[in-house]
Amino acid sequence: MSLRARIFIIISVIVLFILAVSIFLFVRSKKNNITSTNELPGTGASQQGDQAAVSGTVIPSGVPVKTLTAEEMEKNSVEQLAKIFVERYGTYSTDNEFQNITESQSLVTGQLWTKISAAMKVKNKPTVFFGVTTKVVSTVLSDWSSDKAVVVLKTIRTENKEGVVKNNYQNATVGMVKVGANWLADTIIWN
Repeated sequence: MSLRARIFIIISVIVLFILAVSIFLFVRSKKNNITSTNELPGTGASQQGDQAAVSGTVIPSGVPVKTLTAEEMEKNSVEQLAKIFVERYGTYSTDNEFQNITESQSLVTGQLWTKISAAMKVKNKPTVFFGVTTKVVSTVLSDWSSDKAVVVLKTIRTENKEGVVKNNYQNATVGMVKVGANWLADTIIWN
């Protein structure tokens, strides 16, 4: 047998051996993974389809789950509406003329709409790009009654002026009022 044939056979045997070991390890790790997701950690007890082991959180049975009251849900809703309004209204650019204002119309009262839409009458098109992206970091419901609320929002506002980007932390205070069954923004003050 030639030297070339012997080298080919030796290399083929080595490659097959490595392939066999790899397949064995892969199958073994799959088997261990399936076993560990079907048992509660440290107990060996089956979860019977529960996803607790996958997420790493096990909630003991019999633990009461607190349901929100109608008022708590309404308060959460008011905070979320204020957040949506501030992020829409506070995000704008010279490329999208007044889009932030028109997208906010359904979230504000007629009084606030009159005030914020007045800016759309000014037809002074800037020659340089300027944009602001507003992201709400946190919300606090500082005042609450059945038809009025005040939400204080902490924001990060990223300004881009001709490619120069800077971040500003700014608070916004939004007065919300209930009009019929809907909550709408009635005032906004940037601090």
